[in-house]
Amino acid sequence: MASATIADCWKQIESWLSANTPEAALSLPPGASPAAFAQAEQVLGYALPGEVKEFLAIHDGSAGIWLHDRGVFMSLSEILSAWDQEFDLWGDGNNDEWATPAGPIQKKWFARMWLPILNQWTGDYVCIDLDPPKGGQPGQLFQWNHDGGPISVIESSLTDLLSEFVTELRNGLYVPKPNRVGKPYLEYLRNEG
Repeated sequence: MASATIADCWKQIESWLSANTPEAALSLPPGASPAAFAQAEQVLGYALPGEVKEFLAIHDGSAGIWLHDRGVFMSLSEILSAWDQEFDLWGDGNNDEWATPAGPIQKKWFARMWLPILNQWTGDYVCIDLDPPKGGQPGQLFQWNHDGGPISVIESSLTDLLSEFVTELRNGLYVPKPNRVGKPYLEYLRNEG
């Protein structure tokens, strides 16, 4: 599985951004504070996973810059806001019968121990699963869609997702571009082969 650490991945991402799109590198925010983590855990009612805290302690998200093919890395406050909204809407279980996840994800529309981590700006997220059923792995990442609920597991951990992202950056699968208002983003070059 992942041999790199979260800190190693961030260093490599920062280095690539500095060389290829300095504006994006300079826009990365400082990390979230221990006090912010403590407050978030009070709101959630459970401890944040170590790799999430490590990730957000270095940079508190990607400052609205679309870096990864699957979306924008969310800040701690954005994670809490999205979690609160989705859990408030769907946490009562009334829509669970419509959830049809593929693979080891609870058959729920949205669960209390799912944390959005990547925002696709469509109402869809990549979530970290802290309470998977048998066959799942705590900390696995899955696609969650506003009109489909949980879809499928996409990666076994945040560290693995970041390690793969670093490899894709090194392999030239991302190209920096400006969006329509001139803000940088990374476009993923789909492998056609």
